[in-house]
Amino acid sequence: MKRVILVIIMWTFVVGTSLTFSILNEKKENRRLAFETAKAFFQQLVITRAWNASHNGVYVPITNKSIINKYLDPELREISTDKGIKLTKVNPAYMTRQISEIASKNKYRIQFHITSLKPIRPQNKATEWEKKWLLSFEKGAKERGGFFYDNKTSFFRYMAPLKVGKNCLSCHQKQGYVEGDIRGGISVTLQYFSETYGNISLISGYLIAGFIGIFLILTGGMLLVKERHRLEESNKNLEAEIDRVNTLSGIVPICMHCKEIRDDKGYWNKLEVFISEHSDAEFSHGVCDKCMEEHYSEEKIRKLAEQNE
Repeated sequence: MKRVILVIIMWTFVVGTSLTFSILNEKKENRRLAFETAKAFFQQLVITRAWNASHNGVYVPITNKSIINKYLDPELREISTDKGIKLTKVNPAYMTRQISEIASKNKYRIQFHITSLKPIRPQNKATEWEKKWLLSFEKGAKERGGFFYDNKTSFFRYMAPLKVGKNCLSCHQKQGYVEGDIRGGISVTLQYFSETYGNISLISGYLIAGFIGIFLILTGGMLLVKERHRLEESNKNLEAEIDRVNTLSGIVPICMHCKEIRDDKGYWNKLEVFISEHSDAEFSHGVCDKCMEEHYSEEKIRKLAEQNE
């Protein structure tokens, strides 16, 4: 049973070690996938903003969702069509904010936030973590990303810098920016369910495999113990049978004169040789009183001495 317990301990160690490496690999893969997904959203925004900037902004009808952007220069901020439709200018920043509002209402809860250390619009002020990442961009960082939790829900944040291009100078040159400067950044926040539930399913799978392995080890161990007891009992019976065979029994043919015994092959053997071969008995030779009187009496010795003279 000790060996069964040792095997269970070894199995548990192997399962635990494998689970640890699997969790680490799962986290690494989750981070890579989340990073690439958020980065793809960021690149899509950058491309969309570039299109907007290439047209120096676009005009849309003034509605409750597209109100006049008071942070734009008044010149050409509002125009009217020949039919009297009033239009307002939507620059890349305003467009990014509107896209973010639409995305936040989506079931995937994707959030975009355009921000800067020197924002024109107060609502674009950087949060504490965005501020840290913006400062890291000014020191040479290319992009940043990481998981965080909010009420036990997993999210992934990604942020990359926005650099001043030629089309951006019309709005931002007055802030002291020149082409190539880091003007700010866009953060992308994704709700990431795999980080929350992936480990649960992974751990559950390993626990099931671990318990199944322990059950099989216990079952196999019990069968082995049972088989060992059966073999031990068989060995005892075999040893008893060997002892019985080694014990003389039945009719033994013995010569009535010389007392030699005939074996199964027809050969005659001395009594002590036969018994030694067919039992565990051993012999030591001596002379009994009767034979001492018969063979070694004083009269016998005297006659032998006379004969030798």
